[in-house]
Amino acid sequence: MPDIKLYGVTVSAFVAKVRIVLDMKGLAYEELTPPDGYGSPTYRTIVPAGSVPGVVIDGKPVSDSNAIIELLEALAPEPRLMPEDPFKAAKVRSLLGFHDTRVEAAARTLFPVIKSDWRANSGPIDTGIAGIEAALERLDTMVAPSPFILGKTPCFADLAYPVTLQMAEIMAAEMEREITVPDRINTWRIETAKLDSVARSLIIARNAMEGWMASFRV
Repeated sequence: MPDIKLYGVTVSAFVAKVRIVLDMKGLAYEELTPPDGYGSPTYRTIVPAGSVPGVVIDGKPVSDSNAIIELLEALAPEPRLMPEDPFKAAKVRSLLGFHDTRVEAAARTLFPVIKSDWRANSGPIDTGIAGIEAALERLDTMVAPSPFILGKTPCFADLAYPVTLQMAEIMAAEMEREITVPDRINTWRIETAKLDSVARSLIIARNAMEGWMASFRV
């Protein structure tokens, strides 16, 4: 078994993605907060990119969540989370990219709004939620889970979305709003959340989000 250290912050959906894969593959690891914060000179001596998540596996640093999970697939092939079929694998990578650049990116726009006097200016809230809902509507045209994207067993793309959707909904609720999630996406999210590894990270992320938002409440 390799020696694995996972560096991250618990509010991050990207860190959750890696943690879920580590847990699904039954890999032992130590989860650590970046010393002096991510991006710090101290942390960059460990993970040169200075970003989270970062892993150090047998002394070798790796950054970027999607690069990390594909490395984990190569090191621990079971259970298989990336299909061997090249077209299916391309679909998984495409959906991972859509998560990172569209859905998570849209949800991320609510982070600075939480920190602001959002009751005095509701415009950024409505804009942010509209962006999230537009991304989810587009996602709904791209997938037909049954119950997972590729059928009966989960893949990387299934694991990327639940924490991000929860994060977006928690922030929206904090600002007295709701996010409309397409029925098919919501059913898929609920089914994926039943996986033990996903459920564990959902709890970690929810607790972290609640603690983070509490610091900005008036």
